[in-house]
Amino acid sequence: MSKKIVLNGLDVFLLAQKSLYIPQYNLLVISDWHLGKLQHFRQEGIFVPAPDPEEEFQKLKVLIEELKIREIIFLGDLFHSKWNKHWDLFKSFIHNYRYQIQFILTVGNHDILEERHFKDTALELKHHHLLPEGIVFSHEPLLGLEDHLYNIVGHIHPGCLVEAGARQTLRLPCFHLEGKLLTMPAFGKYTGLHILQVNGKNQLFAIVGDSVIELK
Repeated sequence: MSKKIVLNGLDVFLLAQKSLYIPQYNLLVISDWHLGKLQHFRQEGIFVPAPDPEEEFQKLKVLIEELKIREIIFLGDLFHSKWNKHWDLFKSFIHNYRYQIQFILTVGNHDILEERHFKDTALELKHHHLLPEGIVFSHEPLLGLEDHLYNIVGHIHPGCLVEAGARQTLRLPCFHLEGKLLTMPAFGKYTGLHILQVNGKNQLFAIVGDSVIELK
């Protein structure tokens, strides 16, 4: 179950798949995938489980097909570090949709692949992307924005603590809205959480299973 919020009159749906959907534009937004992270660690000699990126590709494929997506914005940190074979798997995946979907990457601090790796992809690289309604997408918050603009960002991997009874506490990814800044959870499976709390000035929308629930 998704959670609908309205930003500058535009319906925006927060999805339990750690992504955001704007039906007016058939637009899907994904942040901080950090593809290739485990493969990077293994190449550096750090023992981690063997990664299976196909699981995450399949999750994205379902969203594309069910929501009839026409545009995808990756809010930075798409790939974790230097090139490894998972980048080629990603290129093959988006190549299948190159005539159907416009792909945009608002470049993040982890997007350090050499320019040649991007040249033969369907990705358009930008610093930020603006919708006519006054919604601007970027990896990190932009300074000096006009007061009417909402800024949708990633970068910090927001999370929250939810009491689960029997003295148990769950650490869950969440969306964080404070003022005109909406921070998205990390799409990637192997990312940490920056724990936030409700403070009276913000709203936290926790991803609990297949639902997105506002914390009070």
